[in-house]
Amino acid sequence: MKLIVNADDLGLTAGVNQAILLGVSRGILSSASLMVNQDGTEAAIQYLRSGLIPSAGVHLCITAGRPVANSADLPSLVDKQGIFHRPSRFVKQNPRVQEIVLEFEAQIETVLRRGLTVTHLDTHHHIHRHPAVLEALITVARRHGLPVRHLEPDMREKLRNRGVATPDHFCGEWIGSGVSLENLYRMINEAMNEGHRVVELMTHPGLADMALAARSSYVAERQRELAILCSPEVRAWFDAQGITLHDYSCLMVETGPAGSSV
Repeated sequence: MKLIVNADDLGLTAGVNQAILLGVSRGILSSASLMVNQDGTEAAIQYLRSGLIPSAGVHLCITAGRPVANSADLPSLVDKQGIFHRPSRFVKQNPRVQEIVLEFEAQIETVLRRGLTVTHLDTHHHIHRHPAVLEALITVARRHGLPVRHLEPDMREKLRNRGVATPDHFCGEWIGSGVSLENLYRMINEAMNEGHRVVELMTHPGLADMALAARSSYVAERQRELAILCSPEVRAWFDAQGITLHDYSCLMVETGPAGSSV
C-alpha cells in the first residue's frame, strides 16, 4: 500500500514549520500542504525551495487571514476589514463560486511564481465540504491538472467522475482525542484490509508555543502528533507491513485519465 502522510498547515507559524521539518527528517511525514496567507508562509517557502521539505500541495484558505487576491473582488468571502469570514458564515450565506476560484487561483499562482511544484490541493477547515467551494476546487484542480483530497467516498467518486485524481481512502480522524499510536495502526490496518492502494493520513504536527496558541485552538495536541510521527516504532511497523511512503505525485502514476485508480 502507498501511504501519503500529509502535514496540514505548513506556513501557519514558525513552530508548525519546525514541527513539519522534524516530521520529515526524523519521522514518517511524506507530504505537506502549504498555507500562503499566514505568518510562517515565507519561511515555509524557503524550506521548500531548499529541499528541507521536499514537496507540498496548497492548503487553500478562505476561512482565516486575508486574501491574496484583491479583497474588493471578494465581497462574499470577506468582512468590512477585508478578512476572511469564519467557517460558520458559509452555513448562513452562500459564497460565490467565481470569487472562490479567483482566490484559489491567486494562492496557487503565489506558489508557482516562486518556482515550486504543487503536488495537490486541499482546503483549510475542510471548507470544500461546502458545494460551492467544492465546485470551485474542481475547477482549479482540472485547470492545473492536480489531485485533490477527498473527505468521504461520495466526494471521492464526484471528483473522479469530473476527472480529478484523489486517493482511494482518506484517514481524517487522527486528530484531537483520536491521536494515539493504537488508532494510527487501526486506521492503516483497516485501509489495508479493505484493499485500498493509495491512502492519505491527515496530520497536524506543531510545536505548542504562544504563537500557535494565538492562531489556533488546536495546540498541545499538535505536539502529541509530532511525537508519534517521529517514533521509530511507527517506521519499523510500516516497513514490516510493506507500506511505502509517498506524496500526492504518486497519484499521477496510479490514476487513469478519469482520475480513478488503475
